[in-house]
Amino acid sequence: MRPFLFTVLLGLGLLTAAPASADTFLWQDPKGDYTMSFPDTWRLQTPDSPLTMLRVAGPIAADRPVCKMQVTHDGRAAMYPKRLVDEAVVEFLNEEFFRDEIAQFNNAQLTAFYAPASMGGKGDATAARYVYNDNGTPMYGVMIASLYGSQRYVASCGSRLDAFNRWAPVFASILGSVEFKDKYHPFAIGYYRNFLADPQLALPRVKPGTIHAHTYDIDRSSYKKWP
Repeated sequence: MRPFLFTVLLGLGLLTAAPASADTFLWQDPKGDYTMSFPDTWRLQTPDSPLTMLRVAGPIAADRPVCKMQVTHDGRAAMYPKRLVDEAVVEFLNEEFFRDEIAQFNNAQLTAFYAPASMGGKGDATAARYVYNDNGTPMYGVMIASLYGSQRYVASCGSRLDAFNRWAPVFASILGSVEFKDKYHPFAIGYYRNFLADPQLALPRVKPGTIHAHTYDIDRSSYKKWP
């Protein structure tokens, strides 16, 4: 996750020396589905919507640095095997999705879109950069969206445009700290033998009870009756 975020921020030429290091605070959502970390100099803020699970602000109020995580139910990718989730995410969480997300801001414009991306090293994702205006102040932000399990996660960080350079490394650290609870088995067949390689069973299409079932070879060119 971290290399991707640095790539996004380097695209702006905004990564410079990070602020002095600080201890980090590990936050876990009430259901235990994921965790996030942020510097202990940052402070928890009141959620700005029912979907906001975490919202934190940096120590320099004039720069207005804020990061947040929003979570909502979205089961569109739950039906896909893990190997196909990345394709589904790119289709569902496309540029239009981000345009709808940033419509909450004044005069918002999407400046870049990235696909595929990653959230927490486990969540297939897409990402975007955007600008907007807040009461006459130009603002800049980075947003990453993921479908993991039956939930949609949207993490974002932003600040005043002229201060984004200063906060970019911290934003990358916070967004890169997301850790999901495992919801996908690493093997398609679990810990069972590879039953997917077994010969196929073809049932005869005749009136039930008139003949015995047969087992067919893979190519179905021959068959054997049960003794």
